[in-house]
Amino acid sequence: MIKKEVWDKLHKESEGRYHKVTDFARLVYFNFMKGKKGKVLDLCCGKGADAVFFHNKGYNVIALDFSNEAIKQFNEAQKRYDIFVTSMVKDVSEPLGYEDGSFEFIYTRLGLHYFTDKELKKVFKEMTRVLKNDGLLMFQVKSVNDADYGKGKEIEKDMYEDEENHVRHFFSKEYAEKWLDEFDYNIIMLEERQIPSGSAYIEVVAEKR
Repeated sequence: MIKKEVWDKLHKESEGRYHKVTDFARLVYFNFMKGKKGKVLDLCCGKGADAVFFHNKGYNVIALDFSNEAIKQFNEAQKRYDIFVTSMVKDVSEPLGYEDGSFEFIYTRLGLHYFTDKELKKVFKEMTRVLKNDGLLMFQVKSVNDADYGKGKEIEKDMYEDEENHVRHFFSKEYAEKWLDEFDYNIIMLEERQIPSGSAYIEVVAEKR
């Protein structure tokens, strides 16, 4: 249920920001990826800071985002720093277009919590299809314990649209486990992270069986 015009506007208004690697990307690299080789699919990549981080660590990265503005700024940054990461505008709730088992790693930070339950089923199915056996699925989403939980119009259980038309589907640990169990993953890490600002996240690393 991602609204393209909302995200194009948000990225335009934040031009020049969010170009630094995130703590979650560092966490998964140093604890779960370091020393391993392979291709990384970065879904809902935003302006590409984490994709560039993985690229600089030696991975072949493909980065996708729904927003034309995000990919535009990502590509402009790549030109400035003379690097190349494959980046494309793509609605990840639709078929991804890659062959089965194409990637060793799938990474998505704050991307999965924009979809309804019905859409998430399609997203998990596609992610699982293009991930190799024993590959790692790594994602971070907003938690039901986040300060913004319950604000705005309810879309469905644990999903709300705020006054700025920003939609979020908040995850509980149990809800994350539901998807991982349904699509046959071994859970390596499933933790809740809370920070002083009131933000709270569910962070997951799981291995495809």
